[in-house]
Amino acid sequence: MHGKEVKKLRTQLGLTQQTFAEKMAIPRTVVSKIENNHRPVSSTLLAKLKENFHLDGGLLTMEAKIDFLRVRFQISSPDLVIEKVLRMDSNAFMYKDYGFYHYTETYCFSEIFIFFNPNDIHMGVMIELRGQGCREYELILEEYKESWSHFFWRLYQDNLFEDGLIVDTKITRIDIALDEKLSPFSSNYDLYELKEKYEQGLVDTTFRNFDFRGGFVQKNGKTVNKGLSLYFGSRQSPMYLNFYQKDYELAKKEEISVEQAQEKYGIKNRYEVRLADEKAYLFVEYLLSTGETLEWVVKELIDTSLKVYDCDKEGTRISYSKNWRQVIESMQELRLTIKGEKPNYEKSLRWLSNYLAPTLKKIWLIDQTLGKNELMERIQQAKLKEIDEEAILTITTSLRELLIQETTATGTTPERISVTKEEIEQLLASYLFI
Repeated sequence: MHGKEVKKLRTQLGLTQQTFAEKMAIPRTVVSKIENNHRPVSSTLLAKLKENFHLDGGLLTMEAKIDFLRVRFQISSPDLVIEKVLRMDSNAFMYKDYGFYHYTETYCFSEIFIFFNPNDIHMGVMIELRGQGCREYELILEEYKESWSHFFWRLYQDNLFEDGLIVDTKITRIDIALDEKLSPFSSNYDLYELKEKYEQGLVDTTFRNFDFRGGFVQKNGKTVNKGLSLYFGSRQSPMYLNFYQKDYELAKKEEISVEQAQEKYGIKNRYEVRLADEKAYLFVEYLLSTGETLEWVVKELIDTSLKVYDCDKEGTRISYSKNWRQVIESMQELRLTIKGEKPNYEKSLRWLSNYLAPTLKKIWLIDQTLGKNELMERIQQAKLKEIDEEAILTITTSLRELLIQETTATGTTPERISVTKEEIEQLLASYLFI
């Protein structure tokens, strides 16, 4: 820690040099010398700073994942984007004569979407990966022995589409989800505490908007707690934070208890960072140019955007919030995970178990008793919809069939963009961390 960081801490807490010195049990002149870089911060003083102002943490287990990605290419060939960018076989994708976001055509494999509008080539081709789509695409990355960093580098690769074709590429949205796992060593963070601190004026933030949702909902005759969600920023802003109780969301979604959701998934809270347009572009540029890890940049984005404090009985700020610092410092230790998931029919099986299985079992038992075969005859006579046939094809397609066969699985060797450190700090960080 340097002198300017000590001064920043003191001023954020609203303390004079004299009051700060008294809390540290050192002369005021020492504080002045440290802040003016006339005296270094000793290891003893640093330890006292951490203890008095709760600068340490890192006891919670965190996991990071890319949870949404949208990239647009100024090109008129969906097949080229599928094969050169995603490195997947375009023949495995299904065609639909409708789209979203003013696109009129969709090419998809399960939750991996490609949108195109042949009537307006200026719209280009857009890749959209939602949560499950990100997990499914990670299977492809794993098969090629690649990471998300390789994917982002590929977007800037020279002659990616060959034949000297220069394509304008824009990352228009990227969401990163940080999951706070259930902790056996210390208490998980209570998001209600963050809400209360905001209401008490103990949160400094760069966002002008703050909102929250919670409460209960009646479902199947039961009162279900929806859990708490906190929102910083607006959905239309370039950067948007959403912190929520993930265990409650999973319990509501799967119609199980919160305790069962915690046992099944091991997650307590989720901290989502949503970056759009310029922020999304700068985020990836900063990653590729500096060599910093995605996890570190996300942690810095949250830490720069929110400063949370503890106070005394009179409401005067006395230190950074000990509990919130534990969350922030735990983010320092997290690593981006790649956990590829093949398209599955778990949702259909869950619906079957919850609603249909008892009736099917009843009919099957009656068939067994009366010596009939009504159940299987009706199953065989059932007509599948197009969406059902597509699901069967998607789930039964092997991973090898999705890959570009002539491409070796050696991965892409990243090449650094030529840019100076000063340019990075001035042109990227100044825009990103505001």
